[in-house]
Amino acid sequence: MKKIIGIVASVALAGALVAPATTAVAAERAIGVTAIEINLSVTEALLKANVYVNGEDPGWSSIVTPGKLALAFPVSGVNKAKISHKGSLFLSHYGPMGWRTVVIDNLVADVDKGTLKGRVYATDTDLGTYTIFTLTNVKSGTSQTTYTIKLASGVAGVLNSALGTHVFSDGMRLGSGVTLVS
Repeated sequence: MKKIIGIVASVALAGALVAPATTAVAAERAIGVTAIEINLSVTEALLKANVYVNGEDPGWSSIVTPGKLALAFPVSGVNKAKISHKGSLFLSHYGPMGWRTVVIDNLVADVDKGTLKGRVYATDTDLGTYTIFTLTNVKSGTSQTTYTIKLASGVAGVLNSALGTHVFSDGMRLGSGVTLVS
């Protein structure tokens, strides 16, 4: 958890240093960040299957010690228990059919429902909005929410089919996350 807090602090500091001071842009800047750390076993399984996962601008990704995938997405808005994010989750796989991609954007977490939804595009085809992750063991405070992340029911088939792989399974425990808002 200390690593995720460190990631969050780094992202928040970087955002504070580069955010322009104009009123129009200030309304667009992040008001927090969601950081996700993927379990080592899941990270290794994805890499072994040639599946690559990235957080796309302004989200980002990195490998943190001891080889876990870390993702971060700026929080762009909070409305009651719904948290909107900037950036996209980008998945790619190289297999017999060449490169295949899935992009998930419009990421919105609903803390009360324990879900994270997003719009799914498979190699530029709009597949619609899905509940991508379920959030369990949710613990909310004034400015911080922590949770365990699992792949939502029905999403594994969509991802496996779109990417041409079999690495995902419904209910797969992916890792943990923390959302900090100001």
